[in-house]
Amino acid sequence: MYILFQVCLTCAGIPGEGHILCKICGDKASGFHYGVFSCEGCKVSIVLNLIRGRRQCLIMRISRNRCQYCRLQKCISSGMSHE
Repeated sequence: MYILFQVCLTCAGIPGEGHILCKICGDKASGFHYGVFSCEGCKVSIVLNLIRGRRQCLIMRISRNRCQYCRLQKCISSGMSHE
């Protein structure tokens, strides 16, 4: 298995720079997550998408923004209509 990552070469003269970049968005990577170097935002994004993929999310006040698909399905099943 090959590990691909990017190093900030343009920041070589700046102290504290030269960090590994997120393979997804190019921000500073916080670590090696799920097979690639990624930032915290992209790491969380894949976890949320894995949860969303089940299409059985519990829609409550505290979790309603986590999955748009399941929230829409609950709206439709509750009788809402865009017409």
